[in-house]
Amino acid sequence: MKYVVNVQDKEPDVDPRSLRARVKDRDKAVLRDTYFLVDYQENGGPAQGIRMGYTIIYPTGTTTGHTHDDEEVYFVVSGEGIMVVGDEEYPIKAGDGLYVPPGVFHTTKQTGNQPLHVVWVNGKITGKMK
Repeated sequence: MKYVVNVQDKEPDVDPRSLRARVKDRDKAVLRDTYFLVDYQENGGPAQGIRMGYTIIYPTGTTTGHTHDDEEVYFVVSGEGIMVVGDEEYPIKAGDGLYVPPGVFHTTKQTGNQPLHVVWVNGKITGKMK
């Protein structure tokens, strides 16, 4: 007998102790943790123009939408979500990589049952590489 089930295909419980129950009436949709791993803006850090971070977006949460003058790339480690880049939305899942051009609004929304984990790197544009 073969029985295979995936957590992303299941409905979460409705227990009042669950994360979803505790955050359903919050005012803001942002529900994430970010860890700055390498940061050129940090005093004493070795980087000269790049930043690298790890963000976890919890169920029902998003990141704070923003723009910046840096190029940015994302790699989805685990989970599922939607990446908004400008006026477009892209479904994302583990293994996906994507590029965000400088000056373009972007935000990430978690849509699956498990937290969405992403690694991102952004950097100052100093000239064209050859």
